Amino acid sequence: MKKLLHDKYFWFYLGLFVAIAATTIEVVRGRNTNYFDYQDSTRMFWEGLSPYTLEYGQMHGLYILYIPVFFVLFAPVFMLPWWLGPFVWNIGNYCLFTLAIKSLPKPLDGRRLWIFAFLLSVLLQTIFCYQYNIVVAYIYLFAFILLERNKPFWAVLLIMISAMTKVYGVAELAILLCYPKFWRNMGYAVLCGVVLFLLPALNTSFDNVFALYGQVFDMISAHHNHADFPGILFARGLKPFLLPNYRLVQITVMCLMAIAFFWRHKRWGDFKFRVRALAALTGFMILFSDCPETHTYIIAFPFYAMSFWLQNKRTWYDWTLFWLLVVNFCILPTDVLCPAWLHNYIHETFWLDVYTFFLCWLRIIWFAIGPEEDTKGSGTFVTSRATATVLLLMLTLGIQAQPKAKPATRTFIYKGITFRMKLVQGGTFQMGALSGDTLADEDEFHRQVTLPDYYIGETEVTQELWEAVMGKNRSKQKGPKMPVDFVTYDMCLEFIAEVNRLSGLQFRLPTEAEWEYAARGGRASKGYLYAGSNDPDKVAHANDKTPEGGHQSVGLLAPNELGIYDMSGNVWEFCSDRYQRAPSVSPSSNFHVIRGGGYENDSRYCRVTNRYMYDQRRRFKYVGFRLAL
Repeated sequence: MKKLLHDKYFWFYLGLFVAIAATTIEVVRGRNTNYFDYQDSTRMFWEGLSPYTLEYGQMHGLYILYIPVFFVLFAPVFMLPWWLGPFVWNIGNYCLFTLAIKSLPKPLDGRRLWIFAFLLSVLLQTIFCYQYNIVVAYIYLFAFILLERNKPFWAVLLIMISAMTKVYGVAELAILLCYPKFWRNMGYAVLCGVVLFLLPALNTSFDNVFALYGQVFDMISAHHNHADFPGILFARGLKPFLLPNYRLVQITVMCLMAIAFFWRHKRWGDFKFRVRALAALTGFMILFSDCPETHTYIIAFPFYAMSFWLQNKRTWYDWTLFWLLVVNFCILPTDVLCPAWLHNYIHETFWLDVYTFFLCWLRIIWFAIGPEEDTKGSGTFVTSRATATVLLLMLTLGIQAQPKAKPATRTFIYKGITFRMKLVQGGTFQMGALSGDTLADEDEFHRQVTLPDYYIGETEVTQELWEAVMGKNRSKQKGPKMPVDFVTYDMCLEFIAEVNRLSGLQFRLPTEAEWEYAARGGRASKGYLYAGSNDPDKVAHANDKTPEGGHQSVGLLAPNELGIYDMSGNVWEFCSDRYQRAPSVSPSSNFHVIRGGGYENDSRYCRVTNRYMYDQRRRFKYVGFRLAL
C-alpha cells in the first residue's frame, strides 16, 4: 500500500477515474449547469446576441463576467455536441493541470507527487462544478514555469489570455519585475493584449462587437454580493468591519504588499522568493475577493504547497496549518467524505477554513520578506508562538463576535395598539419585471439592487394606530383595522416623526427597492406574480376580485413568503423614492413612487413589480403606507 501511495501514476489515474465518473454523472443528470452557461453565452455571442444583459442574468440566475475573448478562444469546446463538450472541457482541464504540476521547476524535484496529492481533492471539486478557476490555476503555473525556463514571450501570452478572458489573471504580470528585461516583457504584454482585444472582431454578427467590452465591465463593476462567501471579508468577527469598506480594504492590502515587494527587491533573483511572491499574490486574490468559493482556492493552493515544501525547516506550527488546510478544504467540502451539514456547521460556526488559510498566507509573506531563513530552524519558535496566539485570538473573536440572530418579528405596543415588523434578510436581486410577465409596463425596468437587513410592516399602518399616535383619523372609509387612506406624503412623514419621538427608534418609509424585495418574498421568494401567490384571489383586494368595492381590514387574505400581508391590493403604498420613468430620465420633482395597487384597480396593477407615481401634495382614498425600520 505504501508503495502504491508513492506511485505518481496511481494518483493521476485515481483522479482521472473520478473526473470521468463525475462528468458522466452530471451529464446524465443534466446538472452540468456551469457548462451550459458557457455554452449558451458562447452561442449567443456567435449569433450576434449579447449575454451581458440583466435579462440574461435574470433568466439564468447569474451574470456572465467573462470578457468577449473567452467566446473566441474556447468556442471549439462549447460548439461541440452537448454530450461531448463537457468531457472535453473537464478531462482536458484535468490533464493540463496535471501536466503543469509534472513540469514544475527542478528545485521541486521529489515534491511534485505530494503537491499533486494535496491538490487532488480541491481539483476534483473544481472539475465536478465545471469551473473556470482550474484554467486560471494552470495558466498561472505554466506562465511561471515558462518564465523560469527563460521563455518570456510564451509566458506573457498565457498571462494575457488569462487576463483577457477573466480579468484577475492580469495580476501575474507583477512577477515580471523579478525577471530580466522587464520593459521588453511588458511590450510583449501590450502586443498580446492588443491582438487578443481585436480577436472578437472575427465575429461579424455585431454592428460593433467592441461595445461588448463596455457592457461586461459595467457588469463586473456592479457585481457584488453580500452573501457569506468563504473569504476574509466575510469571516465571523471581521465582516462588520471589513465588508462595508471592502474596496478600501482591498486597495490598502494591495499597497502594503507592493511596498513589501519592492522593499525586498534584492531577493527578486531568488527562486524561493518568486514562488512565495506568487503565493502571496494568488492568496490575496482569493482571500480578499468579493465572492470567493471553496473551489476558487485551487488558484492559490499550488503556490502555497510549493512554498510549504521549499521551506528549509517546517515547524510544528507549519504542519498544523497544513493539516488544517487538508481537513477544511480537501475533506470537509467533499460530500463523499463528509456530510454537507457537518461541513456547513463547522464553516459557519468557526470559519476555520478561512482563518487557517489567512494565517498560511501571512506565514508565506513572513518567509518572503522576513529575515533570511535559518537552515537549522533556530528562531522559528518565536514566530510560530506569536502566530499561534493570533490564530487563537482570531478564532475566539470569530466565535464570540457572531452577531446575535435578529428576531423574525418585532412587536410594538402603543396605547394598547399592537403592530408588528417583519425581518427581511438582505440580499442582491434583479428589480423590475418578472420573466414571462406579459402585463409588465415600460417603467418596470431592470436593475440590480443589493440591500442590507431591514424590517417592514407586517401590514399597512392601520387607522387605530394612526389615531393612537396622531389623535385624529382623516381616512375616508373608517374602520380600526383598515389601512389609513386619504393621506399625503408629508402627512406620512409627520406620523413617522411622531412615532420616532415616542419610541426613540428610527422608523421610515421603505425605499422602492425595499418594498419590492419584501413583496417578492426576499430570500424566500418563489417568484410569484403577486405578493404570495400567482392567484390574486388569494392575496389581493382588487376591483375585479372584490366586487363590493372599498378596501378591507388588514390581514384577511394570505400573507406572502415572509408573512407580510396586503402588499398586493387594498391600498397603494407610498415609498420614499421619487418616481423615475427610466434610468436615463431624471427623477420627478413632484411625484413619489407608490406600489402595490389598490382596491379600485384591476389585479394587473397589484403585481409585485408594478409601479406608479403620486403627487406628494395630494391625497386620495386609496393611497396609504406601511413602515420600515
